[in-house]
Order: sequence, then structure tokens, then C-alpha cells
Amino acid sequence: MKTQEEAVELARQAVVGKATLQPEGPVETVRENDRYIVTFVHVNPPGVRGPDFDARVTLDASTGDVIQILGAS
Repeated sequence: MKTQEEAVELARQAVVGKATLQPEGPVETVRENDRYIVTFVHVNPPGVRGPDFDARVTLDASTGDVIQILGAS
């Protein structure tokens, strides 16, 4: 079983070269059944419309295998 911290690190590694993450941006992690969903939140300046995340990675909670990577454009 992977920990939440391990899931975040695996998700960071998975998005290298696929999405640009905001430095020091917030990270939300949710455990649903046998999966972790790690969301790298995108913070927009007040009044600016845009994506609400830089990347969202779904991982198998037991193995850490990447199931899906969604990236905002």
C-alpha cells in the first residue's frame, strides 16, 4: 500500500515533460477505493479565468502505477 506522500511524489514524476506545475502550488490528494487522485492545483490571480489544475494524476494505491494523467492546456 502506498502512502499519500508517495502518491504525490509518483504523480510529480509522472508529469515531468507532460505538464508544467506551478512552483509551490497546492496539491490535493484523494483516496477513492483502490486509487489515489492527485491534483496539482492551479492558482489564478483574482479576476482571471483559467484552468483550476495544472495536472491530475490517477494512481493505483497498491502498486503506484499510473492509470491516467490529465493536463490542463
